[in-house]
Amino acid sequence: MSVEKAAVDHIDEGIAVLLVGDEEREMLVPLGRLPAGLQAGDWLKVTIIDGQLRKADLGIEETKRRRERIRSKLDKLF
Repeated sequence: MSVEKAAVDHIDEGIAVLLVGDEEREMLVPLGRLPAGLQAGDWLKVTIIDGQLRKADLGIEETKRRRERIRSKLDKLF
């Protein structure tokens, strides 16, 4: 069992593509198994057992922190 952070890379036809852990391992997960209202760019805390997603919680603070960091970088560019 492992508990890791995962980023929602994109959502296509009801499937979310997650990038899991520091290695950004790609995992395809049906949207019905993830928190409602999930969007690309959101962060999750996921529990994986035997290579299967068992639990996913929306990381509201992590998502907010990372979006603010990206916004700050974009502001500096322009």
